[in-house]
Amino acid sequence: MSDYIVAADVGGSRLRMILSNSNAENIADEITPLGERMTLDAMNKAAVDSTKRLFDAQGISASDVMGAALGSAGVPDQENQILTQSPTVPQGTGGIIALIPALAKEFGWKNMYVNNDCSTAAECAKRFGHNPYASEPYAYRFANRPGDDEETDYFVVVYWTISSGTNIGIKIGDLLFKGEFGTIPEFGHQFHIMKDPFGNDLECADDAIGHLEPAISGSGIARIMRNAVKSGAISSGGLYQKIVNESDDRKLPVILYQTLDDENAQKLANFVSLNIARTLGRIIVSYGPGKIEIGGGVMKSFEKCLSFTGG
Repeated sequence: MSDYIVAADVGGSRLRMILSNSNAENIADEITPLGERMTLDAMNKAAVDSTKRLFDAQGISASDVMGAALGSAGVPDQENQILTQSPTVPQGTGGIIALIPALAKEFGWKNMYVNNDCSTAAECAKRFGHNPYASEPYAYRFANRPGDDEETDYFVVVYWTISSGTNIGIKIGDLLFKGEFGTIPEFGHQFHIMKDPFGNDLECADDAIGHLEPAISGSGIARIMRNAVKSGAISSGGLYQKIVNESDDRKLPVILYQTLDDENAQKLANFVSLNIARTLGRIIVSYGPGKIEIGGGVMKSFEKCLSFTGG
């Protein structure tokens, strides 16, 4: 009997392979850093090698596993079992995540599934009452009853991720709403605001000006900080010193919230908080959820940001 499931999660900087049991309880996982120029074949090999190490550590074989699943940013192509147009994966992959076919070929599995990460998280929050990877305790409830993470009867559940990008997943009753193209299409790429708090254009990763994503995401915050130094809007102080001495953009959002005694850091934190609060309100009035869960890798650094919004 097959008692295990393998799951994969691909982000902007790491690959996470997870081994869980048939009750969706995680047994073990392994994280592999991803290089910016990693190719599609190299990522597939990393997934296979990581899975083998998980098997060896747990003393199981491929025949003990019923199949594999993938939940990451991108548009699902169920026919080919891949995700396309992923905005977060290394550039060398061309925006494609094709781990599932590689795992199926290597281990001979037949039961395979791919899904957008936010849709997966919304499904988890609705089915199990709480997504364990959300940034606890940031589950906002609006139904007329006491909030409880064990509560599973919310009719509409929204999962909102704030990571290197931003997106949402929506569960309505038993229906996982994916939109016509298999995912909520580009929630973070809706028009929001043209300028950052330092007067520079708010530029998105897709080169557009004024999207929501660069106003609240980790990559957007890093770009605001770099542009503020480049334009001279930030030219001295504690935040300035930390920006110019840090080469890794992924660390800049964390640095921001560690430097809130600096006037410019406070200015940017207030800007991000206001935009999160506005977006939270937009989600509420647009979808009428009983519960919103907020997660994502960058979200784990935003405790102070959420407290600014009154969360």
